[in-house]
Amino acid sequence: MEILRELIATVKDHGILDTADLNPEPADVRVGVFYTGVKLSTGHAGIAYTPIHDLPDAVCCPRSHAKMPQAGKLLSQNIDTLINYSLEEKSPLKAAIGVATLNALSAILLEKEGCPYKIDTLGNALDLVNIGKDDTVGMIGAFPPFIKQLKGSCKKLYVFEKNPWLKREEGVELQPEILEKDVLPGCDVLIITGVTIVNHTLGPILEFCRGAREVMLVGPTASLYPEPFFRRGVTIMGGIRVTNSDKVMNILTEGGSGYDLFEKYADRMIIKRSPVQAKI
Repeated sequence: MEILRELIATVKDHGILDTADLNPEPADVRVGVFYTGVKLSTGHAGIAYTPIHDLPDAVCCPRSHAKMPQAGKLLSQNIDTLINYSLEEKSPLKAAIGVATLNALSAILLEKEGCPYKIDTLGNALDLVNIGKDDTVGMIGAFPPFIKQLKGSCKKLYVFEKNPWLKREEGVELQPEILEKDVLPGCDVLIITGVTIVNHTLGPILEFCRGAREVMLVGPTASLYPEPFFRRGVTIMGGIRVTNSDKVMNILTEGGSGYDLFEKYADRMIIKRSPVQAKI
């Protein structure tokens, strides 16, 4: 959670929470089946993975209520409260709301004049990485389009996936989480799902990836201000930029996934770390 604490501090240091012209406050919060969304009073919105697989004991009303006791009162919470939800360890739903809020605030920072992090391109983050026949690639979280693109183009592809219902994906054997510490240090390229930000597993994973040439953090959840991630070895952030916040929020409520948003109401955006930014 050190990364999230640093990100919260960075957001506050930039002063966007208390400037008279912005003063962002929560305007809408939706917890969907696949993604959670937060829209701010500025019109900016962010989304994050809804960690439904981390709620196995929410099977009756009291236990379900305990996972989100603030339901119905979230819009009365101030922005400080919501961003600190990202640090929650006992309430995965709160963590998702917190990360979605940070994504919305990050959208403001990335638009700010003088921002050192510019969107390199819109589209597929994997297209920015040169992967050769001799490269070993590690993937944290199964991305079917990436798996299809990588098959046959690298020496070895290791895919780690926590979803207990997935055993294989596109003909690739999925690896158990326990092997990450043994496999990831030998990978040349790492592709990491933004879900690791919500479930607070990103920090240890990045420690295993120090020898990698490229470390990509991808998915709608990975739309955060890049500074603390670049400092820890991430070289590419592949998130999204919401272009129609009202449509996005409605789609999330109706059980929509990323595929219902891309190219219509949200653009895939890619930010690549420069050599200078790696030393910040």
